[in-house]
Amino acid sequence: MRSREDMHSLIRGLAPQEVFDYYDGPKFYSCRDIVGQLYLVYWIEETDEGTSWLYLRVSQERYDALKHGDVGIANVLANPEDGTALFVRSVRGELEVVQLDAKDIDADWLPEPAAYINVETPKLPVRHSTPVELAPRAQRQVFDIAFEKLSNSYEMGAGKLGRLLEALQNTIYAFSCDPRLDVRRVPEDVKQRSEVMVTGLFASSFGVRMQTKGGALFEADDTERALQTLSEMIDILSEPSVVASDLHRLNILARSRFKHLLRVMVDAQVSIKCEWASPHGKSRLVSASHANISLSLQKLEAFDQSTSQVVERSARLVGVDVQSDFFALVLDDGDVIKGKLARSLAFRHFEVPSAIRAKLEETSIVDPLTDREKWTYTLLDLM
Repeated sequence: MRSREDMHSLIRGLAPQEVFDYYDGPKFYSCRDIVGQLYLVYWIEETDEGTSWLYLRVSQERYDALKHGDVGIANVLANPEDGTALFVRSVRGELEVVQLDAKDIDADWLPEPAAYINVETPKLPVRHSTPVELAPRAQRQVFDIAFEKLSNSYEMGAGKLGRLLEALQNTIYAFSCDPRLDVRRVPEDVKQRSEVMVTGLFASSFGVRMQTKGGALFEADDTERALQTLSEMIDILSEPSVVASDLHRLNILARSRFKHLLRVMVDAQVSIKCEWASPHGKSRLVSASHANISLSLQKLEAFDQSTSQVVERSARLVGVDVQSDFFALVLDDGDVIKGKLARSLAFRHFEVPSAIRAKLEETSIVDPLTDREKWTYTLLDLM
């Protein structure tokens, strides 16, 4: 048990933090001591003998639960976490302090069990620096994204958050590939360079801070280009009618993955706000409402060419079955692709095996059940 002098010193050294009830002075509020420990202070009564208060220590977690209305005021006051409280009476400027066990806290001192605090406050920490401030200091790309739920909740299901972050990372991978290159998968070295790390959460409905790995030594590297492109594409979502045409400046893999990212955001029922900054002074602040994300996705779904392309490839024809419209090719890089024959080739004569120049329609889609990419091929012609 603390000495009388220690308890007096503690009470006099508390610094008020937040006031929850005020009538002719604060009646229920919080304080911190010199080492940051939180205390709740609750007014009991005022009599001829003086004014009585109840003081008790509280953890940050229980304090947050109280403020968010997850637990009642009486419940918190009657059940101090360390099993003790302080009964304090102020009489003509002098303090009388008595340490109580939890069982000695009188129920008549407390409010009704139905009394709750309802303070609109985020359950996530507040950002202490913006990407523009942090990027030069950290020498890393910084990308903050806030998922704002339609329910305006500060919580998000783990499954939905996981799908959002995975779709976001896969889109960054694809955007990191040179848009002039014809790619069907992201090279491993590009993945290594363009992986982003979740380095914190912050209050903004549900905010996630991501940073690139290591220092950004060179301006306009793969990841900087990817994050800048992602910011630009999110900004364009405010004009759904132009999304499909603008998306065509990217390679087909990037188009497919961005379309899937939109689908995941629609399923999660979120709007987004993004802030990106590079160590080299580039930055962008963009946002997209859930309505515009949904409308943009509808436009892309109606525009099949957004994830299809017609290309010519040098290959070796190794299999054909006209009756089942089947073909198989080995590309110059060793990849084997299989698909359907166009109807115009139904009566064509094929020589197997043979070296050909194949005209192909390639389509990339992401399976909504597995989140895995699937490529389909149609052989349109061969030379």
